[in-house]
Amino acid sequence: MRAAFLSVWAVILSVAFVQTANGLQTDLIGIRADLALFPAWTIGLMMSTYFIGYAAVPLTGRYVIGRIGHVRTIAVCATAAAAVIVTHPLLVTPAMWTGLRFISGFALSLVYVAFESWINDRVPNALRGRIFSIYIVSQMAALTLAQFLLTFGDPKAIGLFVLSGVLFVLAAVPVAVARHGAPATVPPVPLNFLKLFHVSPLGAIATVLAGLTWAVVFTFGPVYAQHAGLTLAGIGLFMAFAMAAGGILQFPLGWLSDVVGRRPVIVLMFVAGLGASLFGVWAVHRGVNANLAAAALTGGFVFPMYAISVAHVNDSIAPETRVAAAAGLVLLFGVGSFFGPLLCGWAMTAIGSAGYFALLSVTMAAGAVAAARYR
Repeated sequence: MRAAFLSVWAVILSVAFVQTANGLQTDLIGIRADLALFPAWTIGLMMSTYFIGYAAVPLTGRYVIGRIGHVRTIAVCATAAAAVIVTHPLLVTPAMWTGLRFISGFALSLVYVAFESWINDRVPNALRGRIFSIYIVSQMAALTLAQFLLTFGDPKAIGLFVLSGVLFVLAAVPVAVARHGAPATVPPVPLNFLKLFHVSPLGAIATVLAGLTWAVVFTFGPVYAQHAGLTLAGIGLFMAFAMAAGGILQFPLGWLSDVVGRRPVIVLMFVAGLGASLFGVWAVHRGVNANLAAAALTGGFVFPMYAISVAHVNDSIAPETRVAAAAGLVLLFGVGSFFGPLLCGWAMTAIGSAGYFALLSVTMAAGAVAAARYR
């Protein structure tokens, strides 16, 4: 375990910098756009453009990483993300910000592909669930930290944009220090992302559903909490409980998947997540404590899903295809992330606040059916 961790420590530290910067920029862009009086539909389109750039990477990711290697890919793309975020306060127009969000999505998606293919190349199957869980926990902690950094400046000023850019640049430092431990630069071996459904249908489906549920919680969790009557402090607690529970359960579930197998743990997570989501439907009008409990229970099974799904897929593929597989998994996660907010908005419009947990319930039920049917 120690040797496996030491082989990827730089990736885990780098992704913490990336996600702190990304969490800060995501909040900052939304707030600044609202202060600039961008129309709501424009803000939605602008934020969704990020996922278009994100989804474009599987078309090019394996070629870029195969040509220049993991370390240079991370360094170049993190620097590009830094340049993009500090450009925002200089060019405050919907059209410019929409284009910048596309570039940011593309650059950060390449970074994640490099990170995750590095981990899967260096970590053996027997430890992949635990190490990938540590990778996810570092992201959860970073995203939580980003919420506090938002209070250190004025969204109307340039300072917070620069802080986000600096954090992106710092992400390149750990991998540069550990460059000799990076995977070797090899000719890219293709693996069409659709083939992931053939190699590991359950892993591919669970990855899509993980993206959907992550995006629902992050984008509509605060909206639900506000509709449920929570105060501003209560909204913060609602999100903190969800993320903290996900972080707490991430490593035990990763360890369990290494010991008893990925599929039984995925089944457990979907079934338990279904129960938690149904409890959330019941808790809608039951007060603050019931809603906080529902947030923690659902978050505990939503956030660890991606790590276990990725480990399940990588258990079944050849090492030389892992860069292409990582790109495909990032795309599948991005597809789920794109549709999650759209579906949740429709659900909450149709049936009210309960639509938030109702959509999570339906998603978990679909995952449970898939886990029972596919390997």
